[in-house]
Amino acid sequence: MKHLRKSIVIGIIALVAMNFPTSIFGQTTIGIRGGMSRATVGGIDAENADALIGITLGASATIPIQDKFSLRLGGNYVQKGAKTEDEGLEGKINADYIELSGLGVFKLAPSESQASVYMLVGPSVAFNTKCEGSVSGTILSESINIASDCGEDTNSFDFGITGGIGAGMAISEQMTFSIDLLYTLGLLSVDKVDDVKTRTLTLRAGIDFPIGK
Repeated sequence: MKHLRKSIVIGIIALVAMNFPTSIFGQTTIGIRGGMSRATVGGIDAENADALIGITLGASATIPIQDKFSLRLGGNYVQKGAKTEDEGLEGKINADYIELSGLGVFKLAPSESQASVYMLVGPSVAFNTKCEGSVSGTILSESINIASDCGEDTNSFDFGITGGIGAGMAISEQMTFSIDLLYTLGLLSVDKVDDVKTRTLTLRAGIDFPIGK
């Protein structure tokens, strides 16, 4: 009886696996994503900068090109910036961006797999929608708290290269769940005077839905 129950369980698992929707990874999908950003800056004039934690929200469309290659077009709201500390004062730059990307998705798992592991790489362009600088702390027992717009010395456009890795799992015939870890290297200075470039690490979770079938 024990062997019979074991055979029945194995048979049920095999039947479910045979009928589990794996073709979703070969379809065009649209998705929504959200998560956390860890932003800082680099460049010649960006010494001693610490990271700021923010949020990211967005949507994407993933279009299959070949068996293991797809194109993901995305648009995201991303919080970037950096902070510094010196002699009791903390300075922050908080910048909001709308970032558009076109990423190649290179699938690493076998095509028939229910799970999808992939690499992502491609260009991104970002448009600054808000930028604020602030200084806070205490000097000679006097509290300081100053905030203002970044001003005309800040560029409103940035171009970068994004790369990372992700994983997805089909949870129904019409839905997949995915997690992506991406790093965006800004190539243009965000400051018109000094050499300061964005560096952003984002962790995003999302849900994708197939369209067209």
